[in-house]
Amino acid sequence: MSNAPLKNTLRTLFSIALSFSAASIFSGCIPLQAKKENAEPTFNAALLAPEESEALVPLRGRCFEMGKDYILTGQLPQPDFQFAKDNGVKTIINVRMDRELGGLGFEMEPHIKGLELTFVHFPVGPDSFDDAQAKAFIQLLSEAEKPLLINGSNGNRIWGLWSLYLGARWGIPVDRTKEVAKANGIKKLVIEDFVRGYLERKKKG
Repeated sequence: MSNAPLKNTLRTLFSIALSFSAASIFSGCIPLQAKKENAEPTFNAALLAPEESEALVPLRGRCFEMGKDYILTGQLPQPDFQFAKDNGVKTIINVRMDRELGGLGFEMEPHIKGLELTFVHFPVGPDSFDDAQAKAFIQLLSEAEKPLLINGSNGNRIWGLWSLYLGARWGIPVDRTKEVAKANGIKKLVIEDFVRGYLERKKKG
């Protein structure tokens, strides 16, 4: 008895399977690389392991390097921004209100732009911060060119914002960030109550 019909059937099935595999690859039905590229980066423990900077010394508070991409600091004097640029910082974010910037002795925005750094003034008022601002701040830190430096007054406000960012992006509990902050001389997290409420609302969807 001839096996020709069986052989022909097997050839046909093999051809169909091969065609399907090729179509899947070229049409993007198996976007393994795309999934990897679009995935949220895993949490880096360095983001909760502050190292105090010996080079940048704020007028008030302290300056901490949080891994390679973030610096949290109180108000820096004018020369320190040049030093930050010389050491690779790309973006400066200032979170102080307009009324707080008058006594610095220099204009931050033109000075920073004169250094050809990206400058973002994102004023944060403890009593006026809302969900829209929170979402915008999280997006700003996620998308800004790095390394970036977040500049405030004495650090309390910045660590409150840092707890927001870590909580919203990686699910880090506020209490964990607060514990690290207090261990490094930060007395309180400004906007702490708001951050807790925001993260709770986000969790519930």
